[in-house]
Amino acid sequence: MVHTDGKNITMFRGQRNQSIRHRGWPLVACLTLATLAWTAWAMAADATTTAGPGDGAMPTFATLFMFSPWINGAVAALSILSVVLFLYFLPTLTTTSMAPSGFVDEVTKLVQARQYEETIQLCRSNRSIFMASIVQRCVENTSKGHGVVMEILDNEGRRRAEIVWNRISTLADISNLAPMLGLLGTVRGMIKAFFGLEGTTGSVKATALAQSIGEAMATTLFGLFLAILCLVFYSVIKGRVTRAMAEVEQIVHSIADRLQGDVSESPANADAHDP
Repeated sequence: MVHTDGKNITMFRGQRNQSIRHRGWPLVACLTLATLAWTAWAMAADATTTAGPGDGAMPTFATLFMFSPWINGAVAALSILSVVLFLYFLPTLTTTSMAPSGFVDEVTKLVQARQYEETIQLCRSNRSIFMASIVQRCVENTSKGHGVVMEILDNEGRRRAEIVWNRISTLADISNLAPMLGLLGTVRGMIKAFFGLEGTTGSVKATALAQSIGEAMATTLFGLFLAILCLVFYSVIKGRVTRAMAEVEQIVHSIADRLQGDVSESPANADAHDP
């Protein structure tokens, strides 16, 4: 019965991860196709609508994008990546995924029944679950003192938490990289603008310089937009992870306390304390 439940939990977890992966690839493909279509539309729109150097009109979004298509294309690719990561983290970094109720109930039953080997096997077969390795380490060191077990719990919990934080830090890294890409495009545009003034004089030079600087600032606009978007994504995910880890910590500590209580009440320990 125990092994059957463990298999059910494993199968459920495997089906869940497989369904997430199956949902992820179509999402990436759709976003990629949408970006390619948008870029093609921007190129077509730029060929027909371009603000003149002296008309004072605000360039269209597509025209701004085509001022520096390579750098803005990199920003667009990072935008796709950030959206994909955000949509992936939303359902996977929650309390229900890091500590599924079925897994918690099964582990609690096994610990109460003092079936520690079955508990270890259950945790090994569900390594993808966040709390599984933490509980496994606690059960494997049941014979040691309560202080040692709690130290092992904290160390393993920190190790698992660092893996999660490193995963979501990708969004923070993109938010730091995006303004740098925008600044790179701006510096490149400014250099191009100043070197393009050769052979121009008077009002023509001022007009050309103003237009070139405006074109150069477009990459900074897109970079800042992506940075702000990623910061919002990172803040949302960080808040969800913080709440989920706090709840998982309470669950694991409850199991560890019950485990130590069962060990202290075992017949072997009772005999050891008899005079």
